[in-house]
Amino acid sequence: MSHSSNTKVGLLQFAPQRGNISANIDKIDNLLSNSEKADIWVLPELASSGYNFSTFEEAMACSEELDNSEFITFLNQKAQSLNTWIVSGINERDGDKLYNSAVLISPDGLEGIYRKLHLFNREKLFFTPGNMGIPLFDTPFGKIGILVCFDWMFPEVWRIMALKGAQLICHPSNLVLPFCQSAMPGISLNNRIFIATTNRIGKDGDLEFTGQSVFVNPKGEYLLNFTENEEAGKAFEINLNEALEKQMTPMNDAFDDRREDIYTLGETPNTPSLQQQKKSLRKHIRKLKKQYTLEALKAIGFDVIHQLEKIPEFQKAKKIFIYWSLPNEVPTHEFIEKWRKEKTFILPRIVGDHLELREYTGIESLTSEDSFGIEEPTGPVACDLDIIDLAIVPGIAFTENGFRMGRGGGYYDRTLPFLEQAQKIGLAFPFQMVDKIPIEAHDIPLDRVIYKPL
Repeated sequence: MSHSSNTKVGLLQFAPQRGNISANIDKIDNLLSNSEKADIWVLPELASSGYNFSTFEEAMACSEELDNSEFITFLNQKAQSLNTWIVSGINERDGDKLYNSAVLISPDGLEGIYRKLHLFNREKLFFTPGNMGIPLFDTPFGKIGILVCFDWMFPEVWRIMALKGAQLICHPSNLVLPFCQSAMPGISLNNRIFIATTNRIGKDGDLEFTGQSVFVNPKGEYLLNFTENEEAGKAFEINLNEALEKQMTPMNDAFDDRREDIYTLGETPNTPSLQQQKKSLRKHIRKLKKQYTLEALKAIGFDVIHQLEKIPEFQKAKKIFIYWSLPNEVPTHEFIEKWRKEKTFILPRIVGDHLELREYTGIESLTSEDSFGIEEPTGPVACDLDIIDLAIVPGIAFTENGFRMGRGGGYYDRTLPFLEQAQKIGLAFPFQMVDKIPIEAHDIPLDRVIYKPL
């Protein structure tokens, strides 16, 4: 595709309303209609739906499938009427999953989709991480990449897009931390690219967004700056071909001087990866578990439960997050029924790639229709996770100092960081205790592990 030399890029900073797609359409329509003309407009993250959802149901209620979307229809019409391209965040529904996505719209319609790879904080309760890789889009103006908000923290994605030939990276955002806008000059300079970071403004619940959208050139210079609370559309004309020039000095090229022969984490071909180590350990534990009958496991498990009942953390707890056990796990069914009149139990339900926490209201309220045949709760969603005093979790292997390895889905790993007030306890059979578990930077140790000593 041939590219035009000069391109006017616009940033549209405003405050999307949570859950009100029609109001957000009206706001964008008004701002675009009253702003100067631009070839490409970049809107904030989740411009269609707003951001600070309380529950998965609330997020789902204002999501849209891309092929049946009021918001996409509006963007198509607006791009056509203004003869412009638009990059906008959208709350995308795909089956029973939600994606924090961004779309690229031309006067001819939908040109591309990007799904956010790196979810920020409570987004992990609602959205599924992106599964479309790191695409580039060839436009009449040049090659465009898209990142969404917290993606900015990961230098790999910027460099990959730059190496693929990206000239402009559009960055719809809902920033609440104070770091991103000041980091953009360094990132643009390192990669010799244009970056358009469009943030939102205002407050939504307990979040206050930082505004201050920025447009930066390959020299690390600000071309556009917005204030914290400025609602406006601004544009700046650039030559995207400047991003093709990687020469820094007569003898230095930002890309050609890279030492790919040195850039390695240092693992030798004979060193098993973390995933290989975990796979081997899971296989070892399964082999040990097969030496026991289900009846024997249940008897050992009851001893573990009796130990749990004796500890102060359990005796004081009022609201407890706990798993509904599978046949080969430390059994919890009788334990939950025994104590449910004195304590509130909250059970996990698998929704997409995360756990939704729901109150246990009785055996009759459990269902096994959705996830792997596991019985799951249908009671009220637990919205305030800070009220949970105690979290009791299963696992495949544990260490004495609290590290845990699960089945590999990562559900508990993504949930436990949000249970900040809860004591975290693992229940294990003796053979599940090991000296060492392959751990990663995000792994959070439990406060203790209860098991029956041999």
